[in-house]
Amino acid sequence: MHFFDIGEAMIKAYTQEGTKHVNQDVFGWQGNMAWVIDGATPLFGDDFLGGNDVQKTARKISNALKKFANNQGSLADILYHACKSVEKEYRKTIPGYDLIEKYKLPTFAVVIVRVNDNTVEWYGLGDCEIYMHDTVYRDESFDRINKRNQKEVADKLALHRETRMLLNNEKHPEGYWIGSLDAVGCMHGKQGSVAIENIKNIYLYSDGMSMVLQDKAVMKNGCDIDSLVFEKYIQKNRSLTTDDITILQMRLKGEYDDQGNII
Repeated sequence: MHFFDIGEAMIKAYTQEGTKHVNQDVFGWQGNMAWVIDGATPLFGDDFLGGNDVQKTARKISNALKKFANNQGSLADILYHACKSVEKEYRKTIPGYDLIEKYKLPTFAVVIVRVNDNTVEWYGLGDCEIYMHDTVYRDESFDRINKRNQKEVADKLALHRETRMLLNNEKHPEGYWIGSLDAVGCMHGKQGSVAIENIKNIYLYSDGMSMVLQDKAVMKNGCDIDSLVFEKYIQKNRSLTTDDITILQMRLKGEYDDQGNII
């Protein structure tokens, strides 16, 4: 459990490694921005960029987001520049980087929020989610990719590899947008803004945590993720997924009336 005070909000974060690999989820924040990145399981190897490619890349992009965080650019723009800066670094340090097929390089899902005086801006690419004001905000376009990967076939790995090869391919009818080092999918994420009025908590979480949270009851009730209630809920439902699970909570500061509105 991680606990931070950033002035306008209290940030708490929880992450737990899954059963199959190192933890490829990453959370981060800078100023009034926060994010969760979920690195996609490597399907063609995890050592094109020196080993632990997915985990390492997710952490590098998180660090780059801290560098590029600002209040002027769009969240998509900020993510774009973060990805391109990491790609530039790899291009300098990995011989033959540009010869590696794109689908073999790390990809990721991501959600980002930026809290302003009157609004909360949000961005989603892939199957991470944001929960605030009794509403889930996410990139619904990725649902068809998850559905595709759930087909009943004899060779699941072959199916998943076939799907991965369609990433960021707008010319293919089954192509899809996802986070990548070349940043081509960044401008195709879902984004919007909501009035900050009545919002006490903002939760950002990976798809693994989404499976564990199920009915979203603990978030609907405004539970702090370091509470005993939350811990028991996680323990009860952890077996629903072998994936990494990560959640970041931004608890907005302020005085509240009986209806939960900030005074």
